[in-house]
Amino acid sequence: MSGKKKIKSQYEQVKEILNLLQGKTVPSYQGLHAFWLDPETFMTASLYGQRLIAPKDNNDSNQNSNGCSGTKSSSSTSISSKQPANNNPGCCGSKKKISDTASLQPAVTAVQQPPTLESIGDCWPSGGSGGGGNNPTKKRSDNSAIIIGLKGQYPFDDSIFPKLLWDADASASTDQIQTIANWIDADCPLTLEEEKNNQSEILRASTTNNHVALAKGELLHQVSTNKTNKDHRDNKGLTIRKEVSSLTSEELKTFREALNCMFQYTDYWQDERSFDYWARIHTDSCQHGWEQFTTWHRLYLYFFEQKLQDYDPNIALPYWSWTDYADQNKNTFNNKEYDLGILPEAYGCYLTEKGLNKLKDQKNSEGKSILNKKEVSALEKIVKKGTIYNSGLRFLKAARIPYEIINVNNVAVWSDKIRIIYDTLKETNPLWFPNRWPGSMGPLSQYPTKDDINLLLSLDNFGDFGGGPSYDHHYGSLEKVHNGMHNFSGGTNPTYPDNSDEWKKIYQKLKLTPDPQSKENPIYGWMTDNRITAFDPLFWAHHSNVDRLWARWQELHTGTPQEMNAVLAPWSMTVQDTMSIQKLGYTYMKDSVFYNVSSKVGLIKFNSAPTKVSSNTLDTHRKAEIKIHRVQRGNLQNAHIRVFLNSPKATIDTPTNGNEHFVEEISTFHGSCYGGPGHCNLPLDKTRQFDYRQLHHHEPRNYKINATDAVQRVLNNGDKDITIQLVILGIDGKQIDNAVYIDGVSLNFMD
Repeated sequence: MSGKKKIKSQYEQVKEILNLLQGKTVPSYQGLHAFWLDPETFMTASLYGQRLIAPKDNNDSNQNSNGCSGTKSSSSTSISSKQPANNNPGCCGSKKKISDTASLQPAVTAVQQPPTLESIGDCWPSGGSGGGGNNPTKKRSDNSAIIIGLKGQYPFDDSIFPKLLWDADASASTDQIQTIANWIDADCPLTLEEEKNNQSEILRASTTNNHVALAKGELLHQVSTNKTNKDHRDNKGLTIRKEVSSLTSEELKTFREALNCMFQYTDYWQDERSFDYWARIHTDSCQHGWEQFTTWHRLYLYFFEQKLQDYDPNIALPYWSWTDYADQNKNTFNNKEYDLGILPEAYGCYLTEKGLNKLKDQKNSEGKSILNKKEVSALEKIVKKGTIYNSGLRFLKAARIPYEIINVNNVAVWSDKIRIIYDTLKETNPLWFPNRWPGSMGPLSQYPTKDDINLLLSLDNFGDFGGGPSYDHHYGSLEKVHNGMHNFSGGTNPTYPDNSDEWKKIYQKLKLTPDPQSKENPIYGWMTDNRITAFDPLFWAHHSNVDRLWARWQELHTGTPQEMNAVLAPWSMTVQDTMSIQKLGYTYMKDSVFYNVSSKVGLIKFNSAPTKVSSNTLDTHRKAEIKIHRVQRGNLQNAHIRVFLNSPKATIDTPTNGNEHFVEEISTFHGSCYGGPGHCNLPLDKTRQFDYRQLHHHEPRNYKINATDAVQRVLNNGDKDITIQLVILGIDGKQIDNAVYIDGVSLNFMD
């Protein structure tokens, strides 16, 4: 017996849907009864004068003429009563006859030009046709009574007839209606063979209908599964640096892959693909203790990120929001117990099944397994639980594997067993670092809270915030906090003799002299030493947060460093070049959720699926923002866009005053198209290196809406997820269906 699932034709799916909806009771339907079971009846019958499936000649001219109704469609397209006839050859690319001279006269002219003697067509290259000016396509399914009735639209809205199906307990879902509509618009194929012969038409109909249903708000726009920066890059947006806990599993995986690839070039000191090459730049050139601290490190992050984007253009450096972990760390500092601190899980060590199998195969010099049975059993439990540890010592303790140091030429190094385990852990997660014991540096340690950071951001003088110039150099308050977090995240090594009586005895037994700068068993973690700190991958997330705090301070204040023309070696750029992160092409967000929208169809209503946002983001964000991406500016009518949250039934009649779900209303401002053919098309992408022209007048623009208060209101109501609705209406307050064309909507959270 074959387990292969039988493939059902579209028509079989339609029958199943209607059978399920109708149930056991089937009304007469004017003697048609279960009309959907007989194809010939279904295709040709009318119910009280309403054709169940509209004939093809009532539809757009793009439909094929060999459909099941056997009629050919007219090649003409009627003008919507809502729209004036379009006499402008530039708006829709239509060609005019030579005698149609009136329509060729520009509406605005400075100099009278000779009359055009012949049509010039559309010979100038452009970025592609935009949404403006085209009349919305009326599909065959839109005119079919079965679709109109299942939706409960006139005359099946109880004004004349009740909603279809009659005497049925269930109402059709949007997906069920869409399946039937797709079948009608695909020419009503009855068998799998007909579908195979008409595959292109079926795909066209399904794609078009889904776009239209989404544009009407009948289907939910789903959260994009792309990497955040692919969506923003495709929409000509800035690179988004997210809080590390908000990275998707795919984004984190790609970031780790890039670092693992960089580690392959470690032995090549002058190769910019090497991670250590970039770490040594900090060793040789870092600026601390004066005003170039913020500016130099901004460029350092920028150029390292550019190198990562050579591996994958969607990579962005994440930041580590220290204050998100303040509550968890309240008992891990300001004491004498070491290696207790909590870091983001992305930087912890863990073991996978692949890593475990690798360790099981490892032999010592005597040919025996490096792991005993108890250790293997403990590791199997760790793998099964998926536990993540903040240090290698904590991992070894959980696995009941003793940490071992041996004497090699009077140098303290890991035993072969520890080296193999650490190498495996590092390969599994290249963001983890062996010489890292986060937590206490002793009783004088401190950890910043939100109140501390808010006090820091309230400083209104750059010198106080970021440090002084070369002739009056001093530490700024931001760097002081930064220093403490370097020490916390590197931490104190509990196995160094100065920190442990037990390890004093072990060193004496091994005849080892303690070395604070030991490569494998130093007194403190490498994050505590500014000459080697950048070798720890956590450094980059730490400094991204420093840069984010400076960017936030810049939003609040106008102060700048004093030496603006100073060159930031080893680069040729100056302090002035670092003043805008937007000009450097990036911004910071706690998290960002993106919805792709088809700009091929005029938007009537945008209705999103629930936005899955982490509880940490919802609890700790400072600002929430809705962004409407790439609103077209061609030959379009002006419109209003009303923005709601968690209001899926919102319409043009939904009140805004006193409505806690209402966010904001924005108005578009477009204009008529007075140019030649193609003048209203989207502009070419700006790709020429020395093209310094400003934005093209038809370049799609973005709208940003502050949704902070509205998000808080829906959260206060107990909602766990967030949905977004956009309702489009004309400036006359009536529904309008071809005035707004966009490429996406995003919900963004900022720290």
